[in-house]
Amino acid sequence: MQLTIDCAHPQLMVEFWAEALGYVQEPPPAGHASWRAYWQDLGVADEELPPGSGDLPESIIDPTGRGPRIWL
Repeated sequence: MQLTIDCAHPQLMVEFWAEALGYVQEPPPAGHASWRAYWQDLGVADEELPPGSGDLPESIIDPTGRGPRIWL
């Protein structure tokens, strides 16, 4: 399950909501230095990735695995 929240500054919101909910920032998939690198490996064109997008985590996960993934 995933909850997606549209916001102007996702990286700031990630820090706030991770702390508020006891979540952790979701690391990029294994073998990738960032989410941006992962998306580029999947073939997402650079012009489709806004500046800074994926350079820092934009999603948080419940470390217990019970709560939904939250993508900001």
